[in-house]
Amino acid sequence: MHLGFIARKYLFSRVIAFAALVVVASSVALLIVIVSVMEGFRSELQGRIRSTSSDLKVEGTRYIGLREPEAVAEIVSRVAGVRSAEPYVETLVLFRNEGVLGGEELEHRFLRVVDVDRELRERELAEWIRAGRNPEIPIPSPEDPRDLFRPEWLKLVRRLRRAAAEKPAEKPLEVPPAILVGAEAFRRYVLPGDTVQLTAFSPSTQTPRTGEFTVAGYFKTGIYELDSLGLILDRAAARGFLGLVLPDGRETASGLRIEVEPGRSSEEGLREVQEAVRAALDQAGVPFVRVLTWRDEKSSLLDAVRTEKFLMSFILGVIILFSGLMMFIILTLLVVEKTRDLGVLQSLGVTPRGIQAIFVRIGAALCLGGTAIGVAYGLGFAFGVNTIQRWITLLTGLEVFPRNVYYLDRIPVRFEVLDLALIIAPTVLVSFLGAQIPALRAARKDPVVALRYE
Repeated sequence: MHLGFIARKYLFSRVIAFAALVVVASSVALLIVIVSVMEGFRSELQGRIRSTSSDLKVEGTRYIGLREPEAVAEIVSRVAGVRSAEPYVETLVLFRNEGVLGGEELEHRFLRVVDVDRELRERELAEWIRAGRNPEIPIPSPEDPRDLFRPEWLKLVRRLRRAAAEKPAEKPLEVPPAILVGAEAFRRYVLPGDTVQLTAFSPSTQTPRTGEFTVAGYFKTGIYELDSLGLILDRAAARGFLGLVLPDGRETASGLRIEVEPGRSSEEGLREVQEAVRAALDQAGVPFVRVLTWRDEKSSLLDAVRTEKFLMSFILGVIILFSGLMMFIILTLLVVEKTRDLGVLQSLGVTPRGIQAIFVRIGAALCLGGTAIGVAYGLGFAFGVNTIQRWITLLTGLEVFPRNVYYLDRIPVRFEVLDLALIIAPTVLVSFLGAQIPALRAARKDPVVALRYE
């Protein structure tokens, strides 16, 4: 009981002891905020990638080289765990806007060809696409997203634009097929009803082919690369443009997008279905294909974000070592300052183990108290980081988190129990070890030497 009283007295006798408390609390809070924000970015990016990717993908190893995709999709659909399989085409194209805001410059774009009806019915495409607005004419928004791809809708938009431009109808209105552009391109220089020209390499003729399309609207996936360079075209319109039917009458595609049944979307479940699909294709003799999960497809990006989080945590982990060093220095100074008191205590019968216990208690109080304060402050700051950045912007005009740079409307924050454990446990351990050395030094003090000049 008396040892605890002495430890409290020593702890509150000098303000410098609380410097260790501040260092431990600050290091824990800083690590929690940074790691939670990094994990939030990783989780947000993974979620957006997940929403734009299928569970599995059968990909031809040659350019638009999967022959008879419908037959291959039938083989894949019979595999246990597969809910659906649909052909798709992905290719680079040259893009030119012939609309009122367009020019003659060619730009590269990433074209994705899908079955629009099925995508609208089974996936998130209906949540991504919008008709868009034209500042010159009022264009109504269709109730059904499928209307954007219907000729009647495209003709309505063209008639409204022709009326706004006061151009007489000299010939029957002919409207090219509909195409969707990314939100960033739409915001900069594309309007609904614009005619765009695409040029791509045809797998059937082995020559470039050019086609015209009408901008029906835009899509926003939340991934900047897709929203700035992406195009979506219905498969029916792409057959003639790209020449997806080969001279021998067989159709071709880039691959298959596969969705698995509920309960199979975990990493282990996807690997099982992946192996089953691979075995089915090998048995059917389908050549020049590979089967990828969505993680395999985006592994380089996901690994880069994960590595960045690890390196950031590792570098900032040096702060934990600094907190242990501060604990060692401050308690060492306290032992030197209390040398006479330690001699008196030993002469009164306090054992070396009791002397050591005094400073261990001081170290434990500073360590556990600083960690608790740091956890509370770190969690509170992380939870309120968006409110804090809004107040900073309101009071100073400084935009701490520019949305156009990070392509997010808020600072993402996510807490993982493992991350918190890997912050708290090393901090407590290092700080506690930093307190042990001064405690052992105090326990080994010779009372005769300590009281020699008293």
